[in-house]
Amino acid sequence: MRKWPVFLIALLLIIMLGLPAGGSTPTVIVDGTRLSLDVPPRIEQGTTMVPLRGVFEALGASVTWNSYNQTIIARNGDYEALLIVGHPVAFKNGAPVDLPVPASIQDGRTLVPLRFVSEALGAEVHWDSTSQTINITSNNRKIIDNSLETIANNIDREFVWSFGGKKWTYQMQIPQEAYDYYTGLKRIPTNDYSVYVTDPVDDVFISRIAAKFMEVVKQEGYSPNQTVEFVVSFVQNLKYISDNASKGYDQYARYPLETLVEQNGDCEDTSILLASILKEMNFGVVLVMLPGDPGHMAVGVKGENLSGVYYEFQGEKYYYVETTGTGWKIGQIPDEYRDRKAQILPLIPQPVITHQWTYQGTTRQIELKVTVHNDGSAVAANTKVYAALDAGNGKVYDQKISDILNLEPRSSATFTIYLKPPANANTRVLVKIVSDDVLMDESQSDWFKT
Repeated sequence: MRKWPVFLIALLLIIMLGLPAGGSTPTVIVDGTRLSLDVPPRIEQGTTMVPLRGVFEALGASVTWNSYNQTIIARNGDYEALLIVGHPVAFKNGAPVDLPVPASIQDGRTLVPLRFVSEALGAEVHWDSTSQTINITSNNRKIIDNSLETIANNIDREFVWSFGGKKWTYQMQIPQEAYDYYTGLKRIPTNDYSVYVTDPVDDVFISRIAAKFMEVVKQEGYSPNQTVEFVVSFVQNLKYISDNASKGYDQYARYPLETLVEQNGDCEDTSILLASILKEMNFGVVLVMLPGDPGHMAVGVKGENLSGVYYEFQGEKYYYVETTGTGWKIGQIPDEYRDRKAQILPLIPQPVITHQWTYQGTTRQIELKVTVHNDGSAVAANTKVYAALDAGNGKVYDQKISDILNLEPRSSATFTIYLKPPANANTRVLVKIVSDDVLMDESQSDWFKT
């Protein structure tokens, strides 16, 4: 996690001020009416946790739950809040906010921090220690002129492109903190770039763009094909720049928000952005990887009876869409990629597992500490660590399997395993990470003598 300036830490402490541990269950009052919850509020580390449906509905907010990547998106007018179960960072209108207690699932109920979600949706929260009461005043009772509301350190971006004989302009504001957050994230260690599309962290911004584009589509009376072409023309207008020239790396995949702020990228960056927007607009899309030297990436859009190049995947036709350079139509593919065999990457949230380990020991026992990371966009269910001391020829001197746990996206867990070494023999440590009975990652040490 990146370091926060002192003034932001102070602000977060004010925003996240919780309730004292212990005491009776607090009463929650919204706009003068006592909130009736099917599960009583819980106090965790001084933070009041409540079931998500009750508080969001009381505040007049719509709520969307994504079971794949366990994300919650709540909207109330111009206010948006995004939480990820188990993730210590939430997002208020796209800006990251540290949470002392993340959203969680307990006894089949999703619990969220009351103060954060209330204030993120524009409400005011007051704690009465005498009566043990939380008073919430929603923005439905306040007159708010959002045109006067400004956010410090906004990044302003304007996009200009042509489509259908018209010149189009789209302007957006992105909090500097949000951009800094995404650029500070570790690049996901996988060549399956679909995880950058299914990762929920910038859904708020993508949904805003998709909503604005849908307004245009309705006003112009565009057909589904014209709608796709309109969005494609927006993305194709972005400047092409290689990762080596822009970031100093041969491969540096950007999150959609990064590409929007920087207004440039290479083929995977613009493909990730296009797929993210079209997916939010409910089009069937996949990423199309074309291995080679150099490799290339594009987007496949589901369709029927169109002209041009398409790929069949799971019984559907996905038409090739080039995102680098203007003027490419649906189904048109550059000649240099026409004969390459494509790898189709469906946009399904998935875990991405990596690990590292250390060990120390004596002639009697080796202590192995294995830290497992899930950098993907879905829960790594039933994750366990297998460790062994190799005896060669498919045999082992000793082996152990850890306890099983579910590893949330963007989280880590450390397992401790004890192995009994052989006496005066050559061996090496073998480690395998398994989720849902699928091998996710593995490693081994050099051979050594005990």
